[in-house]
Amino acid sequence: MSADADFVKWLSEKLRNLNVDESVFGSYITGILEGDETSEEKVEALEGILGAMIEDDLNNVVQEIIGKWDACQPKKEEVSAKKVGEDVDAQLARMLESQKIQTTAPRQYTAEEMRIREQILAQYSQTSVSDGEEGDEPSDEEAQLGLVKNTNVHDVQQAQKERREQAKLDSQKKKEKDKEDRERQKQQREEKKEKRKTVKGERRR
Repeated sequence: MSADADFVKWLSEKLRNLNVDESVFGSYITGILEGDETSEEKVEALEGILGAMIEDDLNNVVQEIIGKWDACQPKKEEVSAKKVGEDVDAQLARMLESQKIQTTAPRQYTAEEMRIREQILAQYSQTSVSDGEEGDEPSDEEAQLGLVKNTNVHDVQQAQKERREQAKLDSQKKKEKDKEDRERQKQQREEKKEKRKTVKGERRR
């Protein structure tokens, strides 16, 4: 971290008030504060420099200098926010540039991608076309752009849903018919059984 102008001005006045030559010791003090040492090491270094000239209240003077230095430095949150803002701007610029490239240059499909696209188009087309109905053959350009109506995913899903509903209805009708057949057969058996009882009763007479 570089020495802030406000801190340098404050330090010079502080050293003059302490009868310390600011032109000599000011640069030493700022050099220590700008270093990568720990807070404890900086305190020891400052006490070593100022101890020979300040006898009373040395610890408070050192703590005041360090506190003023910290107050004059930009906060980490502000630095991080600025860096994040720069990163966002850079990402946005790259994204816009990428979109520009994609807009101006049509995508080139590989042979494998084209084969898969053709299979999907053929599958959707077969599923969507009604029985006995055939539409006009799509042009190569339409097939490439995926603009054929029969390839519409929504239509395919709707057709599949209708087939499922129809199959469900057919199954329900079959169950009802089977139930009716069983009831009819049961009734016929009961009638035959009752008829046999009647015949036996008449024979006994």
